[in-house]
Amino acid sequence: MKYVPFYWWAIAPRMKKALYKKYSHDSVDRLMKKAKPIYKELLKEMHGMSPANPMATYIYMPFTVLAVWLASERKIRPESMSEVLSDVIDWPLMKRAAGLINMNTKLGVKLFGGFMHMADNWTKRHPEDTNTWDFHFDETLHRDGFYYHFTYCPLYAFCREHGYEEINRVLCGMDFQTMSMMHSRLIREQTISGGGDKCDYWTIGDKITNPQ
Repeated sequence: MKYVPFYWWAIAPRMKKALYKKYSHDSVDRLMKKAKPIYKELLKEMHGMSPANPMATYIYMPFTVLAVWLASERKIRPESMSEVLSDVIDWPLMKRAAGLINMNTKLGVKLFGGFMHMADNWTKRHPEDTNTWDFHFDETLHRDGFYYHFTYCPLYAFCREHGYEEINRVLCGMDFQTMSMMHSRLIREQTISGGGDKCDYWTIGDKITNPQ
């Protein structure tokens, strides 16, 4: 994948701020300096996906976490990286943008579902992107919210190929936090990284008490 400066520029300072809570400023500054070229190399090794892919964010953002973890020579435990990632995602700008979608409303469900279908249609129109998520929709499965699943995840495939499974589950965990920003609750039974045959996403409004 092509290196796109925006992602590192936007996320790295937030990662640094989160890491400052746990480690000395000097050690964090050295770590982030070491992580940036690793981040670029990781992207070079990620084949079959273009920056124009609507789902590319879900590579660019997790790879910043992966790069920092590798820069620490895997000494930062996944549990600590999970806390750092949580702080990174808890970004007012991101929360305001995601909060424009309210999954407690029919419009919110429609907007969210529309984006996922748009991403699916994009991949169908661009077969040159050979390494991307495969969408499976079933809008009859649940009455509430929106459901879809993947049977292939390029992030997991990359981590498995390179021996990064240890950190992969941390990266999957960000789904719950990003969904919550849309006034939503993610109900998930399995993930590929957790040994399942799919990653399922049933997202419902956070005010729904008895989802159907």
